[in-house]
Amino acid sequence: MATDKQAQLADQLGRMLPGLRAFIRLRTGPEIRAQESCSDLVQSVCRELIEEWSVLDFPNDAALRSWLFTTALHKVRNRARHMHQQRRDVGREVRGSQGAELAAGYADLGTPSAAAMTVEQIEQLEAAFDRLPEDYREVITLARLAGLPLADVGERMGGRSQGAITMLLGRALSALGRELAAY
Repeated sequence: MATDKQAQLADQLGRMLPGLRAFIRLRTGPEIRAQESCSDLVQSVCRELIEEWSVLDFPNDAALRSWLFTTALHKVRNRARHMHQQRRDVGREVRGSQGAELAAGYADLGTPSAAAMTVEQIEQLEAAFDRLPEDYREVITLARLAGLPLADVGERMGGRSQGAITMLLGRALSALGRELAAY
């Protein structure tokens, strides 16, 4: 029997999963996406949450969101480090059938019509995103997909002010739009 805390956590997690999946796909980059399923990383984050739920306390959605996306980012970075240490062949491409789930996760990056993306459009978005500078990729994923407050994004990005992050986010989204238009 689930407690109220477990039920609330399950509800919150269910609402955040599409964004978490999109965040992980964009933060992994093409090499890891070609090598393994991002669903494995999402599952790993969720498993860690379940294992530690009794000692964790999330007073609101923002706190849970912050924990989820920070944990996901650590897992992505560890996976990238592991893959490069092992000198694995990342040239293989593995395509999943997760188009609808990814479209829901990427919906925060654009207009409501973005929710109707096809698999081809998702691949174009990911390729355009991969061409952006690291600062742009980071500010977009933290502010739009992770949904962190701009002040928190600034803190995570080297203590930048909220105004600087607002400008950086605007530039990053414009650059993403230009990359997508070039397709």
